[in-house]
Amino acid sequence: MMSIFTRLGQALRSCFSSGGKGKQKGVIKFFDRKKRFGFIITGDQEYFFHASAARPEDIKGLRDGAHVRFILVDGKKGPQADSIEVI
Repeated sequence: MMSIFTRLGQALRSCFSSGGKGKQKGVIKFFDRKKRFGFIITGDQEYFFHASAARPEDIKGLRDGAHVRFILVDGKKGPQADSIEVI
């Protein structure tokens, strides 16, 4: 399990290495509330996320079809969404 400092470092690196793009917008394609993971789609890209990557106040808003803002970080199996906000 990643510490808050590890996630913060990844989030900051992602913001600064993304060429100033910052947060991206997407739609939750799938979210399993029991297992607490899902996928966000942006155009033709799909990114894994875990519910722990969402702000505490946004956890209840994580559901299929919800519009979100997020940043990309390097995960174990490639890019994944972090710092997720429901919009």
